[in-house]
Amino acid sequence: MIDYQDDSVFPAPIDTVRKLLAAHADDQLITRIHPLLKTQKTIDRSGPDSVVERWTDVRGKVLRSRWRISSATPDAYRWEVLDGEGPWSPGTFLESSYFGVPEGTRIRTRGSLKISVLPFFLPQRSAIRKVLDQIHEEDLAYARRP
Repeated sequence: MIDYQDDSVFPAPIDTVRKLLAAHADDQLITRIHPLLKTQKTIDRSGPDSVVERWTDVRGKVLRSRWRISSATPDAYRWEVLDGEGPWSPGTFLESSYFGVPEGTRIRTRGSLKISVLPFFLPQRSAIRKVLDQIHEEDLAYARRP
């Protein structure tokens, strides 16, 4: 697993970020935000926690995984991979805290991640950074939609 930390500003107000997080919990909207996520199905929802199954396109192959998503918006959001074929290894997680700032929303994130389908000769850290940067760009594009 690779330890991960980030402290950055998302260039949108915190209310927009809250709507974006809510859209991630919607089984239909999530696939509009992240096109490689082909399907999401909510299996269980109790309070702020949900368990979802996701089918993700990984280089042309669709892989199933099960996630726990905990949302205590507006303050915190956490996802953890419980099991599955990939692309993330079981036990992978990210947790974020959100704070309104004049420039948008400050997001402090920490986690432990591993890409299970990455060939052994490619470095995990740079691949994880690339994937998270792509996810960030998709989130930003969705947040900017009217």
